[in-house]
Amino acid sequence: MTIKYFLNPLFLKPKLSLPEIIKFLNEKKCSFIEYKNLNKNEKQRNIFNHTKGFTIENVIYAKSEYKIIGFSESENIYKIFWLNLESSLRLFGKRELNFIEEKDSELLIELQNKYNKEIIIVTDKCPACKNGILTNEIECKSCGLNLVA
Repeated sequence: MTIKYFLNPLFLKPKLSLPEIIKFLNEKKCSFIEYKNLNKNEKQRNIFNHTKGFTIENVIYAKSEYKIIGFSESENIYKIFWLNLESSLRLFGKRELNFIEEKDSELLIELQNKYNKEIIIVTDKCPACKNGILTNEIECKSCGLNLVA
């Protein structure tokens, strides 16, 4: 019981799956660029207004936070979506995904500048390892490079 209710929330965070991200981005009419865990500065912003310290909620739910980057072809801009993933620790626990779209123009301009330099149009070969790829692949099977679908 100690392991299930105290150690699991501390060490086993819920993982985000790529199909969940793709489904969300398709609803927003965006292409997948990348996702990553929040860094220290992003966690300090407390985007999801979590209470600091230990709460009873920490025992009931395991939480993970992610930053998802997407590209809107219709608007021709990059977008940041913050994701709070909560999973109940009960058997067959429910997963809840809460998304927030970033509105801070400074962050979005910084993102635009960063990714505009890194876009390479890929047709049939991976730019990193030169292995053949299919047009619908989002990741090179050989080297793992993320491709915009």
